[in-house]
Amino acid sequence: MKMDLKWNYTNKMVNDLVRINRAREVVDLLPLPISIEEEIKKETMVKRVHYSTKIEGNKLNLDEVKKVINSDKKSHERSVLEVRNYYNALMYLNKESEHNDTITEDLIFKVHNLVSGRHLTYKNSYRDNQNVVADSITGKIVYMPPEAKDVSSLIKNMIKRFNLKDNNVPIPIKAGIFAYEFVTIHPFWDGNGRCSRLLATYILKAYGYDLKGFYVMEEFYDKNINEYYNSLQMGLNHNFYFGRNNADITEWLEYFVSIMADTFEIVGNRVKEIYKNSKEEISIIDTLDKRERWGANYLINNSKVKAKDISNHFKINLDTANNWIKKWIEKGFLKRFDDKQMRNVDYVLTDKYLEKLK
Repeated sequence: MKMDLKWNYTNKMVNDLVRINRAREVVDLLPLPISIEEEIKKETMVKRVHYSTKIEGNKLNLDEVKKVINSDKKSHERSVLEVRNYYNALMYLNKESEHNDTITEDLIFKVHNLVSGRHLTYKNSYRDNQNVVADSITGKIVYMPPEAKDVSSLIKNMIKRFNLKDNNVPIPIKAGIFAYEFVTIHPFWDGNGRCSRLLATYILKAYGYDLKGFYVMEEFYDKNINEYYNSLQMGLNHNFYFGRNNADITEWLEYFVSIMADTFEIVGNRVKEIYKNSKEEISIIDTLDKRERWGANYLINNSKVKAKDISNHFKINLDTANNWIKKWIEKGFLKRFDDKQMRNVDYVLTDKYLEKLK
């Protein structure tokens, strides 16, 4: 069984996609000191955890969430565990996105394991019975997902469609479709909303829409939670089989892309303001993260570096090392020493960095 979702571009959606890409260009082009970047990333991480768990009913405030993330203190309090579990899942997907841009069942199970507080290697499975989403006050059924017997095939087809390399569909649209489809299938007894948002964030990061980790869409969802849920529901019948399995999700995608555009614009404006008000000239070393600084120091002393050198130093596999190198080349940080080399390739600093770092 598979879902047959429909959607079409609207003028608003197209304009919002332009806004998203414009903000990406601003953030990519304006360098900030690494210390400021790291501070914004930490702030963003706390907000992502806070607002996404808050949507599901977690009562901890922003400061309390920050303390949980920064503390090793053991606790069996449910709200604390939810925050810590979500943070662990977010950190796992951040690392995964550095060398992977696909969705697999294994990835989905690992994310759900972390959200549920289980070990990554726990043998997970989809729900084995019918569950419902009910109004917490009235008890009225808001949504009845597909039957358990259909979940596995629905997930497999969802994954297959997402992994098709369709360059005609913008990544924000693909992330929105996946988020909707996942939460509609509702494959687990609990944690479906959190997993949906986590996997959408993973998709955006894996495909270069992470905005350096500066954005928080969940905060916008929380500010008007009814609009978030109404956009997901779209006035459809509460039963999956009566219109949800073949719905036109244009309304949801318009909402998802709009929230993303608003979020990205705020970040773009913030970056412009920080850049404009910076009283010190930003040195090129300030634009390098810790891994790049190691690479710069290594190359200043050794002139060339190979993927295996990076792999050995950071204790990562060669695929991950080569993925880092690919991003560094795109950034203009590294280049091939000899284009004729096919194996065991040597890389060197580009002239731009070599002149300013020596």
